Amino acid sequence: SSDLIWPTQSSRGWENFPMKMWNIAGKVSDLEKEIAFITATGGHVLLDNIIHIEGRDFRVVLMKWGDKYLHLFEKAVYEHHLESPLGNGLCHVVFEVPNLAEARQRALDAGARELMPPACVSSGFGTRDVAFLQSPGGILFEFAEMHEHKVPVLP
Repeated sequence: SSDLIWPTQSSRGWENFPMKMWNIAGKVSDLEKEIAFITATGGHVLLDNIIHIEGRDFRVVLMKWGDKYLHLFEKAVYEHHLESPLGNGLCHVVFEVPNLAEARQRALDAGARELMPPACVSSGFGTRDVAFLQSPGGILFEFAEMHEHKVPVLP
């Protein structure tokens, strides 16, 4: 017997649409304590920036931990758009996509809910257009179309 699940008719088309996981994101109660913990367990800070989005400032720390990037913050940029409070812990995954408008529309057509309007953000990590969405079952995710990378691209 095989555990392989083949794409269904509703997933067709995505297999030829390149998406790469860029990072995972986590909300923490104390950035300084979390940075110290991750540093003590082999991670290191790449950037510590303020991101301006929707007229608000958010401190976002980018760390490399293991073979992935981790964005840490005390408040998520989309948090005030959620229907219920966002707890601490891993909270969303970021996928790099070649065409934000197309990826966003495909997700919306498949049943995702947009959390906030797409935005352009620039910081120490580079410049990108982003969209924050939520799957019908509650998974929070971000699509990012990169215009400028200022950190190394990970495999």
